[in-house]
Amino acid sequence: MAKKNHLYQEILQRLFRCQYRFGDRILVKEIGEEMGVSRHPIMTALYKLQERGFVTITAQVGCEVVTPTPESIQDFYRMFALTEGLIAELAARRASVAEITRLRLINAQIEALDPADPANADAYRQLNVAFHTELHAMAQSPLVCGRQLANFELSDFFIVQTCGFGAHLDHVAGEHQAVIEAIAARQPELANAAAREHIDSVSRTVSTALSIQADTG
Repeated sequence: MAKKNHLYQEILQRLFRCQYRFGDRILVKEIGEEMGVSRHPIMTALYKLQERGFVTITAQVGCEVVTPTPESIQDFYRMFALTEGLIAELAARRASVAEITRLRLINAQIEALDPADPANADAYRQLNVAFHTELHAMAQSPLVCGRQLANFELSDFFIVQTCGFGAHLDHVAGEHQAVIEAIAARQPELANAAAREHIDSVSRTVSTALSIQADTG
């Protein structure tokens, strides 16, 4: 199991590093020779990636990275936004003052990043993970948040494959702040709406970048 999980994480990180791009073939033989493993654990990892939306496996053909359309991206983010809205709503009902303070501190670190500096894109990604991890803990709903974690991985994949994390950096702190203020004011419906708007904003950035890629590709 440890070997299979290692293979899954290795291929996932290659997707995040854009070593594999949309539509690229992932060659099982090549991975096996490189990592010294048999076909079976590699296929197990690839099937798990297929279940989570990263790749498509076709019998007698092979495995390739998905090539999403702008419409499918928008559909995904609509679902993603609805769930994140629910999580923010629950956080507004259940979060402690200490948790809200931690959320403010993380967002202050994001706000301090210079959007013009490309080197800050990776720092933003890490801080964004920390922000939403804290938000999910505040919701106190592990079943819902566990499902949403997989959506975050897929969203990060779509972002790095299209616009990159730097593209949204000048908007994100303000969008996060709207979520924080609604939670701090104990306004669940407002928190839901603010979280959905944040994810919708990311969706627009990704969809626009994907459309530009299609037009220029």
